Amino acid sequence: MTTEKKDRLVTRQRCFWLGVLLLVGLQQYPGVWGSKTLVLDFLPMALFYQVVVSLVAVVVWWIGTIVAWPDDAREPPPVESTSAGVPQATEDQV
Repeated sequence: MTTEKKDRLVTRQRCFWLGVLLLVGLQQYPGVWGSKTLVLDFLPMALFYQVVVSLVAVVVWWIGTIVAWPDDAREPPPVESTSAGVPQATEDQV
């Protein structure tokens, strides 16, 4: 892995963990629980806040899957074939 790819991976990992910390902080924020405001005239503010936090969680965990499975992991491993045509695992796969 080149230095540039390592730096990019480290940056992605830091962004992911920063997003997780942001989610924890947003989830613990008590400011909207006492609000009687209705969003769109039917949705309580606390429920709307939870919807927003959930959507942010979707984005953060999507980024997490990209970080956990970088581009080079999508390439299939090389397979060596024998004279009989039966594929055998390389030494890396054993």
